[in-house]
Amino acid sequence: MTPRGLSPIPSPAVDPEELRARKMKRRAKVIQELVQTEKDFLTDLELCIREVVQPLRNLMVVDVDRLFTNMETVCEVSAALLHRLHEAMADPDPEAVVIGDVFIQAKAALEDVFKIYCYHHDEANASLKSYEKDEEIKQHFTTCVLALKKIYDKEGKPNLLDMGSLLIKPVQRIMKYPLLLGELWHATPEDHTDYQPTQEAFTAAKIINININEFKRRKDIVMKYKRLEDDGTLRGKLNKFNIHSIRKKGDRFAGYLKILAGADTQVRDEVFDREEKLFRSLEKAARQLVKNVQCYLQYTQEMVSVAVQSVQDVKNIVKDSNKNDGNGLVHDNGYDPYKVFRDNLEHLVLTPLSSLHGMFTAPQKLIQKRYDKLLDYCSRLERSSSFSSSSSTTSSSLSPASEDPPGPAKRDYEALNALLVEELQRFNTAAYTILTNSVVFLVALLRGLMNNALMGAPSVHQLPPPLSNIAEVQNSIMDELNNLTFVKDNAQKLMERKVSFEKRDRKTAVPEVQHQTEEQRAWLLAEYPVNRLYQLKRKCNGCQEQDLSLLEGELVALIEDTDPMGSSSRWLVHTGGMQGYVYSTFLKQYNPLRDSQRAGQMAKEQPQQQPPATVDEDFDDLSLFVSGSGSSSLRSFKLSATDSCSILSGLQGELESTEDTEDTVDSEAQQYYAVYAFQARCEQELTLQEHQHVRILQFCDLGGNKEWWLAEANGQKGYVPANYLGRMSYA
Repeated sequence: MTPRGLSPIPSPAVDPEELRARKMKRRAKVIQELVQTEKDFLTDLELCIREVVQPLRNLMVVDVDRLFTNMETVCEVSAALLHRLHEAMADPDPEAVVIGDVFIQAKAALEDVFKIYCYHHDEANASLKSYEKDEEIKQHFTTCVLALKKIYDKEGKPNLLDMGSLLIKPVQRIMKYPLLLGELWHATPEDHTDYQPTQEAFTAAKIINININEFKRRKDIVMKYKRLEDDGTLRGKLNKFNIHSIRKKGDRFAGYLKILAGADTQVRDEVFDREEKLFRSLEKAARQLVKNVQCYLQYTQEMVSVAVQSVQDVKNIVKDSNKNDGNGLVHDNGYDPYKVFRDNLEHLVLTPLSSLHGMFTAPQKLIQKRYDKLLDYCSRLERSSSFSSSSSTTSSSLSPASEDPPGPAKRDYEALNALLVEELQRFNTAAYTILTNSVVFLVALLRGLMNNALMGAPSVHQLPPPLSNIAEVQNSIMDELNNLTFVKDNAQKLMERKVSFEKRDRKTAVPEVQHQTEEQRAWLLAEYPVNRLYQLKRKCNGCQEQDLSLLEGELVALIEDTDPMGSSSRWLVHTGGMQGYVYSTFLKQYNPLRDSQRAGQMAKEQPQQQPPATVDEDFDDLSLFVSGSGSSSLRSFKLSATDSCSILSGLQGELESTEDTEDTVDSEAQQYYAVYAFQARCEQELTLQEHQHVRILQFCDLGGNKEWWLAEANGQKGYVPANYLGRMSYA
């Protein structure tokens, strides 16, 4: 309260020029403090390197790089920064001194070196504590620190405490830059040329500290989960088992089901997805290559002793007994090419691959933890959005801050994701290089082993002529043998038998199958009950002794449902004229009602002769497709990449006949997709794009080969390799 009759004393007006002069004076002091502290910091680093780091490195009693990290690099960056500060202050005019640009230019270098040092600072402290437990190493530390204290005492500097105070200096320095630059910015007049650069430098210094803290926090998160993974004992797992963990795992599982069902969208990172896919592929390649190399070494180790003896026996047969075996010197002097090959293979290929394969475990656990944190983040995000929507219905004046998801889940996910994106790229590049080098070394070692084997082999002129001329050589040798007296009689018989076999092979053809007569059909209907009668689903060619060759639609009577060997898939039947064996997959139960209806329809329409309709016939088992040759074994068709076109070309006219069989397969079981792209090489094959949906009409070809499936896509039909297809699932 102001007494009555007295007015308040007005504050004296501050002259702008005087205010600016005060700021400039304060600015000069801040700049002086900035330069002096940077000079003192650089001096401390140089003394530490000279009196502590170098002596310890010469003694080789501790891991200096682990203890002091990149202190030498920090010293170089500090020296460059101090030099630029001196250049900026060289101008005598205070209005022309610009300090902000110096720190803006040095931002990247400062962040790079201090980030590494601060990242490993905790490890350096842990190493220091472990080293100090050793009395001998501790004595070396004490000697170095005492030498440094003497120098400090001479220069009148504050007394040095211990090694820990040396290690903390770079961490303290990077934290002091924002304070000094902020004070400099406030002390700089707004019309000064250094006002805007100093403000930008102040912001850059804060960003450097934020990035370093975030970089270190990522490491802390990784180390935290690594410690949890290491504590895999039963007691450790029981300690983590509580209501919170149960609820968290339940939320993750519910979120996972929602993502699978499409009810919730998943937060995706394209860069991470690409690197993770490459990571999985490299892990599979490394694992498979290690397995293959180990199996190869095992098999070759088992056969090498027998192979060496066999080669030696062949050499003894081929070589001239009157000549010295010069090639044998390779083994006589103790040189074993296979042993050298095996040692190099283990050293250059197997050892790096095994080490690389072991490195995939830790990133895999971190990737799984990243997915867990992603589910937590999505769950919190959903809860936050639902809470925000429910709150908005009750009150329209609520703050929109409730829409933001809780911080910890988001920060943990973003930290793990950023760390994996950065390090997976470097890991994948290194892993790819190791895999490529291992394959190159493997090929080079195999080529060297083959060259060593060829060096020990007989000369080329001792071997028969090339394979293209081998027939003429063999015929000439046979002619010489035929001229011998005791061979002539047998040779003539062998030649006659050979000619007869050639003629028989040329005349071999599919025998014509006799049609079943109406008398035989009527006899079967009269002699056997209906439950013993069966009908041919398709043409059957007998391929074994006592097998019958029958046509589609013919009637047979079942005598026994097993063959003499006890097989239940080969039945003894009667055709009305003869008895024999037929595989049960070619038979179906006889339906007299359907047969009578078909006969009446045929009598009315008088159609031309054609095979019976196959509307209700199924082609679910074509694994027993037999030919008409007299061979004693079944002939199966194995279609490969080179012969599929030639074999399928004879089946072109039969593709349309499969239209009647589409209803026999469950529609849900037919849905597949192309795992890989496939390019058709003939008209019977179907071209597919990667991930294209297809419908499977038959799970084998007409030869019963299950490696090729009949598929339909976009109204086109054709055969596709089975291993190119994958079953569609709900997920």
